[in-house]
Amino acid sequence: MSEWSFETQMQAIEALSSACADWMRSARVEEVSIELQAVGKRIAAQTRALRSSGLLRRGGWEENTVPREIIEHAAQVRVAMARPGGGAWTKGLFTMNKRDYQLTSDFDYDHEPILNPPYTSQDVADELQFFPRDPRATPEWMLQSL
Repeated sequence: MSEWSFETQMQAIEALSSACADWMRSARVEEVSIELQAVGKRIAAQTRALRSSGLLRRGGWEENTVPREIIEHAAQVRVAMARPGGGAWTKGLFTMNKRDYQLTSDFDYDHEPILNPPYTSQDVADELQFFPRDPRATPEWMLQSL
């Protein structure tokens, strides 16, 4: 884990924000939602994109069509936000709407990720090696998995 800095965190968020807005404009997407769940080296992403279509411009949600490059930017936000002793978030939600192209986010540092296949004790060990946590900042599910 590299040393945490506010500047690095803001650069990662700005890169994600710019990539989302650029893609939304080029793909004519009205709204995008990206959910990441992660532990160790494993990350699962679920995305949704809302596009207008047809004569009445009724929106339709498309599942998992957000480009991989944008998912990688979101994963970099996780790395940039990790703090020594506090670890990294294990669930992050990012959304953007074409009204203002402002990225909104929500993070959970204690969420037990749902991965397919399920996470292993090695995944948890990797998580704690990459993103060390003080004992009080380590969720019970991580401790039970070691």
